[in-house]
Amino acid sequence: MNNLLQIREKIKKANRLYQAQLLATKSGEVTPYRRSVFEERIKKTQKEMKFKNSKN
Repeated sequence: MNNLLQIREKIKKANRLYQAQLLATKSGEVTPYRRSVFEERIKKTQKEMKFKNSKN
């Protein structure tokens, strides 16, 4: 594989990791990215949003 292609792949991988870390932040602090924790936080947020929408 061409060195330029390898560098591009490394940059893409680093960007994906950075985006995942942004999603895994909690109160501005980066938390360890674990799929199960992330899914639980999504469910919790969805419940909170439904609750807020039902109040309005």
